[in-house]
Amino acid sequence: MTLTDVVGHGAAVARLNRAARADRPAPAYLFSGPSGVGKRTLADAFTAELLCATPGPDGACGVCAQCVRVAAGTHPDVRIVVREEDRRDIRTEQVRDLTRWLVLRPLMARRKVALVDGADALNEHGQNALLKTLEEPPGASVLLLVVGRASLLLPTVRSRCQHVRLDPLTPDELGRFLDQRRVPRPEAAMLVARADGSPGRALALLEDVHGEQRRAVLERLARLRDLSAADLSGLAQTLARGDVEPALDAIASWYRDLLGRVVGTGGAPRNPEMAAALEASAAHSTVHGVLRQLEAVCDTIEAIEGNANKALALETLLLDLRRIERDPERAPEWTNR
Repeated sequence: MTLTDVVGHGAAVARLNRAARADRPAPAYLFSGPSGVGKRTLADAFTAELLCATPGPDGACGVCAQCVRVAAGTHPDVRIVVREEDRRDIRTEQVRDLTRWLVLRPLMARRKVALVDGADALNEHGQNALLKTLEEPPGASVLLLVVGRASLLLPTVRSRCQHVRLDPLTPDELGRFLDQRRVPRPEAAMLVARADGSPGRALALLEDVHGEQRRAVLERLARLRDLSAADLSGLAQTLARGDVEPALDAIASWYRDLLGRVVGTGGAPRNPEMAAALEASAAHSTVHGVLRQLEAVCDTIEAIEGNANKALALETLLLDLRRIERDPERAPEWTNR
C-alpha cells in the first residue's frame, strides 16, 4: 500500500506526498477521523513513502527492500504500538520503550517511523511520556499517532503534531474502493448506501453478508435431500446475484468436512458449528458419493471461471448434489462439463 493506492482523502494524500517527496516530513503527525475511514491505511502508506529507497514520480516503488519489509511488517526501523487485548489503555511502559527506541540510529533506512495505533487509548501518564519526544524530536524519526477523536489527547500533545483530519469518503470514492476489491456492483451499491463513507464499515458489512450467506448455504446442504427443485432453483438464483465465490467455498468446505466424517480421518473441520448436521449427513453418505459431490463442485467452479451462466451452473450443481445424496452409488449426468 502506497499513497497512490489510497482511495479518497485527496487533500491529505497530496499533503503527505509533498512532504515525502521533499524529504522534509514533520517530526509528528496526528491522523484522526471516524472509525473505519482509513486512518491506519493512510499512516501505513505514508510509512512506505518515507522509507522507500527508490521512489518514482508517483511515489514509493513498492518493490525495493525497504518497501517489501514495510509491507511484510518486518522493517527494523518501523515500530508499531497498540493497546494490549487485556487492557483498557496503552501501558506507559510501552510508550517509554518506544521513546528509547526512537533515539537510536536507524538500522536500514535513512529514518525511523513509530506508529501508535489507537493513541486515544493513551492515559495521561502515557501521553506525558511522549511529550519529551514531541518537544525534542530525534532528527531521524517520524512519529505517527492514529486516533478516533483528537480531543481525547492532551492539548500539549495535539499542538506538537501536524493534524491530518480524515472525513468519510464520498459515495463515488467508496464505490471505487469496493471496485478495487472486485465486489460485485449489486453488493457494492448496497454497501455504499449503508457504510456512511467508511471503507472499514463497508468491508465489515460485506463479511457479514458473506457470513449470513455461508450459514444459509450450509443449512440448505444439511437438508439437501429433502429440498424441492424449486427450492434449489431459488437458492441458485439468489447466490448468482452476488459474489458466487464465497458460496462455492462454503459448498466445497461442507463436502470436505463430510468426507472426513465418512472416512473417519478426523482433523479440524472447517465448519465446526455444523458438527451435528455433518454427523447426520455422514450416516447416509458413502465415500464414493461424497467424492462424486466434490467432483461436481470442482467442475462447477471451473465452468464459472470459464464464464458459464452462474445461475444455471449453480442450479445444475445443486440438483446434481441432491441426486447423488439420494442415490450415492449412481453417478450423475454431468451438465457442467
